[in-house]
Amino acid sequence: MSDRSDIKEYFEREQTNILKDLAELIAIRSRSVERENCEKALDLVLGRAREMGFETRKGKYGDVGTVVFGEGEETIGILVHVDVVPEGNVENWHTDPFKLSLVDGHLYGRGVVDDKGPVIISLYALKYLKDRGEPLRKKIMLIVGTREEIVWEDMNHFKEEFPLPDYGFSPDGAFPIYNRENGYMDVELIFNEPLLKGDEDITGGSATNSIPAKAHAVIDGEYTEYIGKNAHSSVPFMGLNAVALMLEDLAERTDYGFAKFMAKYFPEKAYHSNLEFRMKDGTLKNDENTVMVPTMIWQEGQKITVSINVRNDFKLPSASILETLEEKRSEGKYDIHPVEILESIWVDEDLPWIQSMKNVLKANGLSGECLFAPGCTYAKSIPNTVCFGPVFEGDRDCAHMDNEGQSLEHYIWSGEIITEYLAAETL
Repeated sequence: MSDRSDIKEYFEREQTNILKDLAELIAIRSRSVERENCEKALDLVLGRAREMGFETRKGKYGDVGTVVFGEGEETIGILVHVDVVPEGNVENWHTDPFKLSLVDGHLYGRGVVDDKGPVIISLYALKYLKDRGEPLRKKIMLIVGTREEIVWEDMNHFKEEFPLPDYGFSPDGAFPIYNRENGYMDVELIFNEPLLKGDEDITGGSATNSIPAKAHAVIDGEYTEYIGKNAHSSVPFMGLNAVALMLEDLAERTDYGFAKFMAKYFPEKAYHSNLEFRMKDGTLKNDENTVMVPTMIWQEGQKITVSINVRNDFKLPSASILETLEEKRSEGKYDIHPVEILESIWVDEDLPWIQSMKNVLKANGLSGECLFAPGCTYAKSIPNTVCFGPVFEGDRDCAHMDNEGQSLEHYIWSGEIITEYLAAETL
């Protein structure tokens, strides 16, 4: 019997248990800002791993943990996370976002794809190797974080306490292999708006890395609501930005400087900024390859803070973005607060362990290409890490969106591919 057939039979036997564990994890409302729930989700995963007989360790800050199996000098890291973005407008969901639902062969729930589904499937990949009873020639470390959707404190804490893996992957995107990623920034522009009385209510968005579906403004007692559509902020064209809609409307019907500045340089349908940036080659240009969109806005008295999410092209340094924003300070009358900056990554696709990934994909009838990812994963946090799964070409791209989900068939298949790869690297 081939390893692939053996793996397939294993996942058929374990499917009920896999879905049971996934349902328990999804039921925990572990939105990134709710630290208690995020730690509860982490504890559930580590507890389940201990029940399977694995060695686990939880970091002293309670925001990251590991599951380790195998021997050898080299360690393969699998980087996953149990925190999720908010569910958005529940009315747009066909099912309860915090209840795993199987409808017409598809699994639905917040985190099925990003990233609770991959957490559970990776744990069962380790269980397959353990159940075989054969010694492994390398260690495997499942690294479970709780802050991926916001500032990566958990990964900083991981580096303080734990040894780094030699190489690895994050199943937090798609197949085939994504060895290149854009840079990532969250930067706040804090406008001092003297025209505000301080009793208005201008609010929108709930996560810095999601296109906001709702925003509202209460001005002189008049309430205006703006309805958009959630999407991952790396693909803003798949959604409708309620914050940007509100800013454009306020720019037209009020004299607010912050609204006019934002509407001028960050229009809703541009998906990039109308600002010009200094590129790595020294040229000054408007970079349409860089996604740059407002995702949150809130008011404190006469101050308005707009959070801008940036996915900068490899050719555009993060420092150049900050320099351009600094140059526009006198026009916009704002302060700049960089919240998080992650540089773009590139991993050599000729490395032996990536060649092994390619071979597994091709054996499953898939492309073994290495591609560029517009999104941002934990792969940025540890050297020699790529994005590998779980979404297949043709699947609905639904991370951060309403009705997040994946077909049961593809969910299980993603586990089989990950398991096959780990087996090829360790047995």
